[in-house]
Amino acid sequence: MAKHSKIVSLDEAISTIPDGASLTGGGFAHSHQPLAFFRGLIKAGRKDLTLMGVAECWVAEFLAAAGVLKRAYFSNFMFEGYGRCRRFSEGVENGTIEVEDHSHFGMVMRLMASGLGLPFMPLKAMAGTDILAQPGFEDSARKAQFLSSPFGNGNVTVVSPLQPDFAIIHAARADRHGNVQLFGTTSVVEEQARAAKTVIVTVEEIVDTDEIREQPSQTIIPGLMVDMIVHLPYGAHPTGMYGYYEHDSEHLAEYYRASRSPEDTAKWLDRWVFTMPDNWTYLDTIGAGKLLSLRVDPHLGYLSKEKSDV
Repeated sequence: MAKHSKIVSLDEAISTIPDGASLTGGGFAHSHQPLAFFRGLIKAGRKDLTLMGVAECWVAEFLAAAGVLKRAYFSNFMFEGYGRCRRFSEGVENGTIEVEDHSHFGMVMRLMASGLGLPFMPLKAMAGTDILAQPGFEDSARKAQFLSSPFGNGNVTVVSPLQPDFAIIHAARADRHGNVQLFGTTSVVEEQARAAKTVIVTVEEIVDTDEIREQPSQTIIPGLMVDMIVHLPYGAHPTGMYGYYEHDSEHLAEYYRASRSPEDTAKWLDRWVFTMPDNWTYLDTIGAGKLLSLRVDPHLGYLSKEKSDV
């Protein structure tokens, strides 16, 4: 185990990401998306980014809304309970965002191939669908091919490995050595972390290594795979974090209303991203009362009925 600490500030972590980098962000739908990190990245002025995403819809939308997303390898970006990602969809439609379309499983298999160091990964998904027929920015022979099974069981689809420059994950807690724990639904953060060249994890809590050892089964990403740890309470807001807080439906709805027009989207970004000096100011602006109302029962992992009725 490394003797030195992997804990860095948010600004230090962001400074390692250059223009033109490829990233994958953890989380799924309204759960544990690393939005505080990406707000900081947008505010820092990064541009021409490539997103290799599975279902981090809010990451994709905010990057697109800020005009910093150039390309996206993705399977499906939509806001569950709201509708489509308007600024992302607009970028695809007007050609300012290039896209490479996959199924969920196809994207996961490409990441897994990279993480395992394999030249390709076989799968049944996507065969016979329009996904493979749709052109993208990659050579179609690299995106996927059909191979005859050497064991005589017919043809299979094979996809090539996909290696992001950075994986940005938001998790529950970590120790100073980078051993990361995440509770509840984990999505595909293990595959994303294994695939990436550099892994940055933001966490709700920094805890002692002995506390990590008490629940070894929850250590989803071991320290040897992690390059940087950032202590970032409420780092998933306005999405939720199992065991800590529910997603902020009012805040999400506020953005979705604003996204009806580019002008209102720009005003929303100015208020919640560009004028915020840091994450603590952001949380102060949200308000302690609001943040506390989102806290969940530490034993049940979700809002109690009394809280949800407030």
